[in-house]
Amino acid sequence: MLAGWECGGCRVIRWRRWPRSARRWRRLWGLEPEDFQRATNCPPWTLQELVVHIASSIRVGQRPPTAPLGAAPREAADYYRRPERDTAAYRQGNIDRTREQTRAVLAQMTAAQWLEQTIRATMATLGVEDPDRVVVIDRVGPMRMADWVVTRVVSVAAHGLDVALTLSRPPWTTPAALVVIEPVLVSLLRTRPPGQLGWDQLDLLQTGTGRRALTSTECQHLGSLADRFPLLS
Repeated sequence: MLAGWECGGCRVIRWRRWPRSARRWRRLWGLEPEDFQRATNCPPWTLQELVVHIASSIRVGQRPPTAPLGAAPREAADYYRRPERDTAAYRQGNIDRTREQTRAVLAQMTAAQWLEQTIRATMATLGVEDPDRVVVIDRVGPMRMADWVVTRVVSVAAHGLDVALTLSRPPWTTPAALVVIEPVLVSLLRTRPPGQLGWDQLDLLQTGTGRRALTSTECQHLGSLADRFPLLS
């Protein structure tokens, strides 16, 4: 079912590609176990903590409950409009939870193994889901299941950039992911980026998530829109 999911006006999310993506990441890294101790683009996490966080962000422990009949679903971008995301307490909570999860994971397997295992389990859960089911997402409210899945794609793509930056590698975000993510970032910006920027979808992802700083020329083209960057963190 998931190979045919539609997310708003976006192209299809093909979750069946994820296991291949996980294996490709491991081949790309070519790292020794001790390399997973290195500091990352997401301080204060180490690389293994970042990988555990990526896995945790897509893990579906239990199916989200169905929203009450008639509940108006929020869009994917609303997930990032929660005011608590900009607080120090929210960020510290993420750091502490990830470190606790990492300790638990490493007692049983490597971070890379946990990522691949989590992808398989998530695919199995979502494979029987109705993408149009309106569910209740904690601290967000009602969302179409498909739109919640889009937020998980955003998470993996943004942190994939972190891994690439940490390893001094070119980003490997897939074109399919970029197509799905673009409408979320445009919604957060509340308009399409000016054409003078000459941005492609990867440029929007990198600047919109704060993984690349805006240049002075880009700020000039953006005008007052530059103040909205990064669009999410």
